[in-house]
Amino acid sequence: MDVEKIREQFPVTRNRVFMNHAAQSPLPKPVADVVRRYVDDFSNFGTSSIEWNDGGKPFFAKMIGAKPEEIAFVENTSVGLNIAANVLHYPRGSKIVTTDLEYPSVVYPWLRRKLGVKVEYVRNVDGKILLEDVEKTVDDNTVAVAVSHVEYVNGFRHDLRALSEIAHEHGAYLIVDAIQSAGVIPIDVKRDNVDFLATAC
Repeated sequence: MDVEKIREQFPVTRNRVFMNHAAQSPLPKPVADVVRRYVDDFSNFGTSSIEWNDGGKPFFAKMIGAKPEEIAFVENTSVGLNIAANVLHYPRGSKIVTTDLEYPSVVYPWLRRKLGVKVEYVRNVDGKILLEDVEKTVDDNTVAVAVSHVEYVNGFRHDLRALSEIAHEHGAYLIVDAIQSAGVIPIDVKRDNVDFLATAC
């Protein structure tokens, strides 16, 4: 691996050391070039941008073990999680189960008063979420279990297959924020029976 060749792809490294990778990272030259081509194509031809949008679906579907027609492009992970929250049905007495390690955007969609759902938090034990604690919290009033695949606070990784089994046993959905794991850790939404997965690039 030639680090200098990699650095050449990031013009910002000529002038500074960039450290703010948590929310936004510099674009490498090839990505900036493709974005410029996309904007030019869209402004000159309009509808031809559909081909660009659909072109990424097979790639991403393969990466997470889904079908291209099961993929939707949205603005970011938070929007994806909000869409999941808005398409579910919430009978009286419904609850959402999540953890006390979650990034706020995993929890916020269900805190809106109009949904009228109770949010229950599984407490971590030494930075880990124990499956037996999830099992004790999920019941037949649970509409969804919402977690990050990998927790941003400490890197704890959930067993998605085990969580989906717990959720589905009670008729609940498993909703996953995969922003910390997609493209880094193998994901198979079919194998693990994940109902909704949101991420960004």
